[in-house]
Amino acid sequence: MTVAIADPRVPLVYLPRFREYGLRVAGTSAIDEIHFCPFCGMRLPGSLRDAFFDELEALDLEPEDPALPDRFHSDAWWKASESAT
Repeated sequence: MTVAIADPRVPLVYLPRFREYGLRVAGTSAIDEIHFCPFCGMRLPGSLRDAFFDELEALDLEPEDPALPDRFHSDAWWKASESAT
């Protein structure tokens, strides 16, 4: 799956900030989230999009706020939480 995500000819994408996997919708900038690996059928980890926005709300920040800590520009915000548990 990692190889497919890296191949620009394959419409499969990974959004690390939200831990989301999806398929690009042809001719648009939209992405349809997928919940299972298209190769092996294994369930993919759940999206953290809601948790991301909950964290920002708790900090009274918006996603494009210049004061947004660097960790929120990548998957660092949720990886740090996972290593703390």
